[in-house]
Amino acid sequence: MHSELASAHRIARARLLADRYPAAANVLNFYAKLSEYQGSLLDQSPEIALDGDGLVAAIPAFLAWLEQEAPAALATSVVDLRRLSAARWREWLDKAFTEPAGDFAQADHAAMFVVEAILQPFVERAADASQGQGFEASATQQDEGTCPSCGDRPVVGVLREEGHGARRSLVCARCATEWAYRRVACPGCGERQFDALPVYTAEQFAHIRVEACDRCRRYLKTIDLSKDGLAVPQVDDLASVSLDLWARAEGYVRLRANLLRT
Repeated sequence: MHSELASAHRIARARLLADRYPAAANVLNFYAKLSEYQGSLLDQSPEIALDGDGLVAAIPAFLAWLEQEAPAALATSVVDLRRLSAARWREWLDKAFTEPAGDFAQADHAAMFVVEAILQPFVERAADASQGQGFEASATQQDEGTCPSCGDRPVVGVLREEGHGARRSLVCARCATEWAYRRVACPGCGERQFDALPVYTAEQFAHIRVEACDRCRRYLKTIDLSKDGLAVPQVDDLASVSLDLWARAEGYVRLRANLLRT
């Protein structure tokens, strides 16, 4: 399946970049392990689609795994997360579909991470099965700042060579669907004035751009595949956490947090 191949590429890229960028090694190594765990969920629970009860039933084993494998801060939070009832976890699942993840209070991020981590592989598989055509299937979605498949926000942008320039697309944070988007426009508020859309780069990450909006003060990182054709957008995003720290110091807010909230 396409989603399984994509997961394998993400895992391999995370391990490669962990060696290349020591400052992000802990995050990348954990992401690789997490992606393997998510794959095991699909293998062990093929009957789970987007069934709330089935997803909730998978949470206790995931919490036990987190206690052993997660970074210290997240592993410590498992003690409190174990106290949440199945009904409360169902509420969190509902929130995942109805409220933008970036709008949750900081105190809620651990619970939201658990829900998104459990949900993500199944949503990605469902999107893969229903669309199947990848980038070209969504090529008419030029004005949509939210995913045409599941309605979530983009976690990262992508540039690909096209003629004498590059075409831009967005990648969904939840289901990894990719869809075409205007080259000069803010996916957060729709701003199209060039002067209001500054782009920032850093020498360390020559293939990654911080695309900001001075109207809504949000930003999105975009991976330029014409400069590094081996990049995997979701993973290179994690490797470049220093760009996020810089953007926040400049007063910008990320359009949509990635799974690990870096």
